[in-house]
Amino acid sequence: MTNQSDMTSYLQTFVEGIISSGVEQAVISPGSRSTPLALLLHRQEKIETFIEVDERSAAFFALGLSKTSLKPVVLLCTSGTAAANYYPAICEANASHIPLIILTTDRPHELRQVGAPQAMDQFHLFQSHVKEFIEMAIPEGTKGMLDYAYWQGMRATDTACQIPKGPVHLNFPLREPLLPDLNRRLLVDRKTEIIAGKKQLSEEQLMKFVDAWQGKRGVLVVGGSHTPEEAEVFIALAETLKWPILSDPLANITACPKESSLIMSYADLFIQEVDMNQYPEVVVRFGMLPISKNTMFWLQSLSNRTKIYFVDETGEWQDQLKQTQIAIQADEQLFIQKLIERVKTETSNSWSQQWIGWQKTTEKQLTDLREMKTLNETSASILVHKKMAKNGQLFVSNSNAIRFLDRFSTPENNHYQLFGNRGINGIDGIVSTALGMCATNPDRQNVLLIGDLAMYHDMNGLLLAKRYNLPLTIVLLNNNGGGIFSFLSQRQLEEEDFEPIFGTPIDLDFSLVAQLYDAEYVKAESLEQLEQLLAITQKQPKFQIIEVIGDRQENVLLYEKIIAGLKKELGKNK
Repeated sequence: MTNQSDMTSYLQTFVEGIISSGVEQAVISPGSRSTPLALLLHRQEKIETFIEVDERSAAFFALGLSKTSLKPVVLLCTSGTAAANYYPAICEANASHIPLIILTTDRPHELRQVGAPQAMDQFHLFQSHVKEFIEMAIPEGTKGMLDYAYWQGMRATDTACQIPKGPVHLNFPLREPLLPDLNRRLLVDRKTEIIAGKKQLSEEQLMKFVDAWQGKRGVLVVGGSHTPEEAEVFIALAETLKWPILSDPLANITACPKESSLIMSYADLFIQEVDMNQYPEVVVRFGMLPISKNTMFWLQSLSNRTKIYFVDETGEWQDQLKQTQIAIQADEQLFIQKLIERVKTETSNSWSQQWIGWQKTTEKQLTDLREMKTLNETSASILVHKKMAKNGQLFVSNSNAIRFLDRFSTPENNHYQLFGNRGINGIDGIVSTALGMCATNPDRQNVLLIGDLAMYHDMNGLLLAKRYNLPLTIVLLNNNGGGIFSFLSQRQLEEEDFEPIFGTPIDLDFSLVAQLYDAEYVKAESLEQLEQLLAITQKQPKFQIIEVIGDRQENVLLYEKIIAGLKKELGKNK
């Protein structure tokens, strides 16, 4: 056999291995050294492939595909700095538990550290940001090496999908010639079935928590990303225990179809302003902390007066506050369902009623505000939430966009799913990740809520929408700069220091950006016009940019006005 036929069989068998463990999609960034794997993936009928020349955008696009499909997705690039451009998305995938299969190709060992072009050290390139690194052997065509290639593909993909999910990295040293034998077919198609169970507690352990929680004054705190179906289970637990539930926007508590007065969607606004006569006896946390700093400060204030439980499905001890007194390592959904079946005693209504009262007081104040009836970044963000279609998909950017939804969204019973990149919380790759979301379900309403800096940071990603006809509606909140810093301590600086370093105005005409990538463009002039445009996207998805011109200072003044009103209404003076 020749090197070409050996390499072809070896890589074909590897591809069979990743398919066996559930890979259905791959994102390829073209290059020379990756030629054989790229061609074999692209020609594989069982794998849908996307081509993106910008590796950073490609990696975030793959992140979006996997985040939405809940399946492992392959990333492939050539050797050298191409792989380094994957780094931001891999860091995000690791922190948010997304199973990416990163395939980097490399010079063979005899061309390393001798000055060969496009060669650099790719061993453990992503360090602790991947679950596992595998340096693949040089391709050979023997049965033993074909078994090895299949086994590594299957095992690496399965490793990525095990809880805690996350990326794995395989590095392939390949010798020339790099063109595979495209007429060569495997003699045997292989398939290995993988059956895995869920981590669950014993009956004795379950009853320990039932006895400790039922009838007590408690609060549920839900962080991390969850599907609407999972969100319904969290709400069902809150209803069973009669406890208020505080959550991160990405938990989809306010987007799922299950309604409950126990959903404290305005907790970020009121929780630091209330006179709390009774404190919780129990707080049960699920996953990472929600985005709300006010909720975090409130949890910190509980100190020794409350028993803190942490349901840690991943076993990674992601307890930023380090307050956990009892850690529960079990599958979240299974644990909750079994608890619900066993809880018999209800908590006193007076406990939940005070929380419901705070929520209603906040809702009334927001409803009465004139600013909520005119077009601004806050009202536009709320409207996007309200106008999502059933089964629609909304991707929300970091910085101000997700905070507007966190502070001001109410349960709408429109059953859509909210996504975001909250593992590392960066603004890079947002457009590309949202397009990966859109590519997974292009027939649904797909919306991206994003600020101007995050949009600028990933404009290259818009080429994916143009190339693959992805009907993403981008609602662009443009306050010409870093609006989040107007809420932070940096705003105390003099303008000559604040503007160039933190305000960072970019003065871009986004109508020209839309023109460059063949997107439709509309500048919204009123809340009514924005509502009409969003209503159309429910029935006619299309690639478009809807720009909402905002004002950084206006956002801050509105927030301060709301907090001042709540201080007065809820009776807490600071």
